[in-house]
Amino acid sequence: MKKSGRFFFIPHSHWEGAVFKTREEYLEMGLPIILRALRLLQRYPEYRFVLDQACFVKPFVERYPEEVGTLKRMVAEKRLEICGGLWVMPDVNMPGGESFVRQIEMGKKWFRDVLGAEATIGWQVDTFGHHAQIPQLMRLAGFRSFWSQRGVPAEETPTEFVWEGLDGTRIPFFWMPKSYAIAYGSPATWPEFKQFMVDRYEQLGAYGCGPDRAAPAGADVCLPEEHIPEMIRRFNEEGTAPFEMCIGTPSDYEKAVERQMPQWPIVRGDMNPIFQGTYSSRIELKQRTRELERMLTAAEKLGAILEWHGGGATAERLEQAWEPMLFNQTHDLMSGVMTDHVYDDTIRLYEVSHQLAQDELDVRMRRTMDLTDTRGDGVAVWVFNPLSWPRTDVAQVNVGFSEPDVRGLKVVGPDGVSVSFQVLAAERSDDGALLRVKLAFVAREVPPLGHAVYRVLPQKMDLEVEGGEMPKGRLENERYLLDVDLAHGAIRSLLVKDGGWDALRAPGNVISMEEDRGDFWELYRPLGWGFVTNKDRHASPPSGACLLSTDGPTADAPAFRKGPVFSEITVAKAFGEAGRLETRVRLYQGLRRVEIQTKLLNNSRFVRYRAQFPTAIENGRVVREIPFGAVEQPEGIECPAQNWMDYGNGQHGVALLNRGIPGNNAADGTLLLSLMRTPRSWPTRIREDTRGRDRPRGSPWAGVSRSTMR
Repeated sequence: MKKSGRFFFIPHSHWEGAVFKTREEYLEMGLPIILRALRLLQRYPEYRFVLDQACFVKPFVERYPEEVGTLKRMVAEKRLEICGGLWVMPDVNMPGGESFVRQIEMGKKWFRDVLGAEATIGWQVDTFGHHAQIPQLMRLAGFRSFWSQRGVPAEETPTEFVWEGLDGTRIPFFWMPKSYAIAYGSPATWPEFKQFMVDRYEQLGAYGCGPDRAAPAGADVCLPEEHIPEMIRRFNEEGTAPFEMCIGTPSDYEKAVERQMPQWPIVRGDMNPIFQGTYSSRIELKQRTRELERMLTAAEKLGAILEWHGGGATAERLEQAWEPMLFNQTHDLMSGVMTDHVYDDTIRLYEVSHQLAQDELDVRMRRTMDLTDTRGDGVAVWVFNPLSWPRTDVAQVNVGFSEPDVRGLKVVGPDGVSVSFQVLAAERSDDGALLRVKLAFVAREVPPLGHAVYRVLPQKMDLEVEGGEMPKGRLENERYLLDVDLAHGAIRSLLVKDGGWDALRAPGNVISMEEDRGDFWELYRPLGWGFVTNKDRHASPPSGACLLSTDGPTADAPAFRKGPVFSEITVAKAFGEAGRLETRVRLYQGLRRVEIQTKLLNNSRFVRYRAQFPTAIENGRVVREIPFGAVEQPEGIECPAQNWMDYGNGQHGVALLNRGIPGNNAADGTLLLSLMRTPRSWPTRIREDTRGRDRPRGSPWAGVSRSTMR
């Protein structure tokens, strides 16, 4: 019988890292996967297998060093293929781009150094969506192709196409429309095996692929199927099917279809959103990631400065700090869909990473400061700017004095001119002399990747006390005038003085508490497959459909703070079922931003919190920051933003900045920020296989959000 094509059976095992079980629990049950794969590779010359993440293979090598030779030999024979080659299979939307680069660096270096393998196939088979800079990043890292089961724009998308990224870079995309496990779980009996494979081959025919078709065969943390070599041999010997089967690698399949690539359609841009609920499930994990990225990249920049000065910097300790945080960026952990006991283990990894990062950052800052001439009167304050452009921003410092009769302070800049400062806290001795002071000042035009030295000079005159008359509910600097509702914490108006434009058409900083009976993955509904991007619009909840922070009881007595550096209003009130809300609105002198910090104490089930800012902008465009870029995205659809989302129409614009709060939306002119969710822990269909509970654990203040409007 003439064969129309080949069916490439691609054995692999999708390594989850941690989700239903902890990292170590999965390794205990999962390392035999590699042992069984190596045994099959040695027993059957035609057998092939795929390994991907270094976090899985490295522990195997450490615990079974006698198998390294076999691993290397199978890699050299191109029968064991290393795909992906990253440290983990990460979420690529919520961590920063620098984290993705470290995933590539650490993973590819380990595979290269230990196994002599150079990964060239992008293997993000289970990642929850892909941003538009991925083609460029993959190409720059030496990848020639990209495989995934998620993120295509429509169900009719063919299995093979060319993906064009934000800058025009193109990469072949191999889509798995029936999952990365389409050929896994086949019967070990004949003729059931034959019918199983014929059915799978025909299913793929609906996706426009040619006679050669790829059949990934690996489920989550699954063992290789030992009946496969003999069954495929029998399938081909019988020869009654319209196609031939072969055990292959992704590279084998790519070679078979590469002649068709010039005719493949081109798909451009973003492949998001997928699983929108993950952007705010267990929000504290995203916030910890953003903070650690800030610390670790700042430490790396200081290390580069030390190297340039000949001082050197030890990379080993910083790599130890990166590793736990990079592991926590695996798609199921970064998304917050793990069970509670895995969540606890994840938090411990963050704490380890944070302590290592803080220690190394402190060491590198002290060593870099030692290169600076800080001689002079008073206390030298060394301000470092880790950004690549000049920066004017607020700096905070703690200073202490042992001299008697220190009653006040003076802060001078690098030019010797006094600068305004504001005391945040002060501790005095029994006679009233200052011992310790925490203060804030605005450091101006600190050079990129550079520093400025300010000086805190002790004075014998009494310390000025901040304050002065503050009009009720009003905050003002040279750029903005805000009217804050002291009963509920909403911003009733935000007047931009340049042009006299009120940026809000209705009160902003209003928190909605909505019913959300979805799961950790999905907003409002149970888990779906997530193969095709989500096009559901999520507007502001209609009146009466949720509880708003402007409803219900009024606030306790608001707290005011007015000073030469910033002024702020803090409002706290009961919110929801035995819950609390505390929101602080702050305005700095000389800085072009409104800073908002909101804390939520939640005691309710199946709820979602969002912050709303109804702008006065008509017909605006939504632009979000993605790793190493920015992209315009559809209005009304919640997508992940790195640090900011901009909404403007060319005449006016408002940017919503966040610190680790990815779920951003702009619908009908209203900016929406997803603060936190307490959905169902697990979908019913998998609940009995997990140790999940109805409510996620974590700090009761887990919903702390920091956002900024510009």
